[in-house]
Amino acid sequence: MFPPQNGPAGDQPRAASELNGASGQHPPRVPAVLKAFRLIEAISLSDKPLGVSELSRKLDMGKSTVHGLVTTLEALGVLEAVNGSRRPRLPALCSRGGLQADLRQVAHGALERLAAATEQTSFLGVPSDGHVTILDIVHGRPTLSISAPVGSSIPLLAGAVGKVVVASWEPSRRRAFLRENVLPAFTPSSIVRPEAYEAAIAETLERGAAVDVDEYVDGVRAAAAAVTGPQQQLAAVVWVAGFSRHIDAQQLDAIASAVMREAAEISTRLGANPAQAQPISADGS
Repeated sequence: MFPPQNGPAGDQPRAASELNGASGQHPPRVPAVLKAFRLIEAISLSDKPLGVSELSRKLDMGKSTVHGLVTTLEALGVLEAVNGSRRPRLPALCSRGGLQADLRQVAHGALERLAAATEQTSFLGVPSDGHVTILDIVHGRPTLSISAPVGSSIPLLAGAVGKVVVASWEPSRRRAFLRENVLPAFTPSSIVRPEAYEAAIAETLERGAAVDVDEYVDGVRAAAAAVTGPQQQLAAVVWVAGFSRHIDAQQLDAIASAVMREAAEISTRLGANPAQAQPISADGS
């Protein structure tokens, strides 16, 4: 219902390369290292053991590549076998932005409150490497819920989620990105004109949350807000999504307010300073 992508954002290579730092904002990244960390991330986020074949499908990598990565990481002591499954041995490898807390554990209660209050599906996602990985999900009304597997991913510029990520960038980076790249048209309602997208980002910063109506998936509305860490850097995105026929404009506004409150609460629990306001001084990577 909420179309994920199990690999990188291959349908928008220019955007992905820019988001990965191709504009000179960051040094070049080593593909082998990126693959190793994607594999560690997939294993750490999975609720069940993952074999080489399943990891190969999930990560869109060849079986020989996955097998080589697993063997090497096990030999280095980064992965270890626990009750028949592989798990990362170093907790720091599973932590983002230097956060000491378990993000999923800290945020789960907020997702439950959002799902109960809105009767829609709430999500927690972590932006990285051209996409947003879904870290946790809580359903509202089961028969009406949007769904996506934990550990799957959506494009980094997907609807309200993308606006939150781009809003976290410094203005110079945002302007350069909008000037140099073609925004993806996921649906006929997607914002593809740079000036219109810049206006949407300004609204997101002013409001503290982003909304979208059919912009990523036809017939789906969503609201999203940033979770920040101790240095006011973007740590994650919280969002609620539901079918448009069940969410009118007034309800979407109320959902956006609820998402913003819960994201702020998670940020506070992670050590962010609630007195510091937007814009968030982070690069979203």
